[in-house]
Amino acid sequence: MRKFLSILLAVLMVASVSVISFSAADTGVQTATVTLKNIFGDTVSKTYVVGDTITAYTYLNASEINDGKVGSIHGKQFYSNDVLELIAEYTPTEGITSDIEAMFPVTKDNTMASGHWTTSQEYTDKGAVYYNASIAAYSGFKFNSDAAALIVVNYKVKAAGDAEILNEMVTLAASDRDLTRIIEDGELEKSNFTMPIALSDPTIPVPTGATVSGAITSYLKTEFPTNVSTVTLTGTDNNFTASVTGDTEYSFDAVPAGTYTLSVAKQYHVTREYEITVGTDAVTQDVTINPLGDANQNGKVEARDAMRISQHTVAETDDQMLQGYAALCADVNGNGKIEARDGMRVFQQTQGEDTLYPTTD
Repeated sequence: MRKFLSILLAVLMVASVSVISFSAADTGVQTATVTLKNIFGDTVSKTYVVGDTITAYTYLNASEINDGKVGSIHGKQFYSNDVLELIAEYTPTEGITSDIEAMFPVTKDNTMASGHWTTSQEYTDKGAVYYNASIAAYSGFKFNSDAAALIVVNYKVKAAGDAEILNEMVTLAASDRDLTRIIEDGELEKSNFTMPIALSDPTIPVPTGATVSGAITSYLKTEFPTNVSTVTLTGTDNNFTASVTGDTEYSFDAVPAGTYTLSVAKQYHVTREYEITVGTDAVTQDVTINPLGDANQNGKVEARDAMRISQHTVAETDDQMLQGYAALCADVNGNGKIEARDGMRVFQQTQGEDTLYPTTD
């Protein structure tokens, strides 16, 4: 499936171009001026001293197409090998040999790539990096120029003169069942996206994401078959979802900015949800999850919980009724109502009848 999507929905990013010149003769320092160009003709230039390491950043903001979700990409990055030397990421025979996640921050380990150091097949005076990425699911990758660069490639300036880096876009497709093409054979089919580019110290940041963590408070412990909580973080405006399992704390790293639902679940407890907003700073959200039947939220299931449920069933005003998460805990039969029979089951549990959470699977 991945190979199928890779072929059908590919993306080739264009960055292009760099120019190099000598500095003043009295200093004897040789410099290189690199001009990076995208498929829309935008350029950015910067001058480097020979021997410097530079980084070329290529972003994709396809937020107006399929909510920015792209199923796969396919790219070629060409560079003038008489002036620039590709470093670290590639070898001529083995392709990528180092940190995939650093080079492809969005696609990470779903990326497959290869490259060679010297002559490209397309240009006799350039080296080339060939890359593609695919995902075997229709949710796709989330591309957004404010979140992460699509591809990050490092070069070393090895000589003075004119050089260029050129990323040619061949195909790009949205992550849907129609495999809608945005670019086909280098020709734009849809133009409602942007491709920001930058050289070292880009004006568009490449954040790693924020940490979301906190303490977990739960009440039914080791006497039950499953005594750990599962915490799930799901984005409402992106496709980020991750889960961790722990007993006393949880932590998510590199969470993209956005709005999330933090869900906490544990055996014989009532699943609880928290809404959180993630920006650039770390977020601490402690969570508490209560046992089924714990109507008064003190972490125990007692006769007074049964009494509180009974009071709810005869209440005449809203302030006498159980609300929110407490109401979910009181609805022990899960039918969406709080009834006298819920109170009866809680009372039976307090008498040792194990009506709510038996100690065997």
